[in-house]
Amino acid sequence: MKYLLIFIFPLFINTVLAEEPSQENINSKVIGEAIGDLDKDGLDEKAIVLDTGLDGEIGTQRTLLIYKKKQNKWDLWHSSQGPVLDSAHGGMMGDPFVGIEIKRGTIVIDHFGGSNRKWNYTHRYRFNGKEWNLIGATINYGAPCEGFFEFDFNVVTGKAIYKTYEEGCTDEEVSSNFKNDQKEISIPVTKPIKMDGFHPGSNKQDIKGISGEVYY
Repeated sequence: MKYLLIFIFPLFINTVLAEEPSQENINSKVIGEAIGDLDKDGLDEKAIVLDTGLDGEIGTQRTLLIYKKKQNKWDLWHSSQGPVLDSAHGGMMGDPFVGIEIKRGTIVIDHFGGSNRKWNYTHRYRFNGKEWNLIGATINYGAPCEGFFEFDFNVVTGKAIYKTYEEGCTDEEVSSNFKNDQKEISIPVTKPIKMDGFHPGSNKQDIKGISGEVYY
């Protein structure tokens, strides 16, 4: 039954919400909104994040809706499941969704979560004229007194920067002495990563030159 609901929901979005996303149908469920030019036509589009109320794997599902303006009305252009995490995916930190922006023609979505070890995700998506693809990801992960790393990945070029921050601690306070290291990495890119069905934090990347792996 869950999969049937997932299939029906996009149809509901297209038929009921396409004309006016800001009407009473979804006002109580919109958790994020951004406006900006996404296809370089000089006109603004609108992207909203909708809490569907449907059960997901961890909390309720979220949907990304993208609209173009036609005859002074917002018309649904694209809907996507996956790029916004479920409502309880942040663990002890609660709702992981931080916000959505449109910058330089891209959709930028931020998440935050964790417990003692915390993570921050920033993912960037761009329309290539045919489909929406992931073009960049920045991941921060770590814990006080143990250290942090930052992984900044250009998914289009395969270029990445991996930074580590190791900090010392006293019993109760974080020391101000930091040990930093930065490496520039080249990662083979085989094909574009589609936004539809992409799930932040679930994609493993093995990195040569470091002892470990990164999930972005």
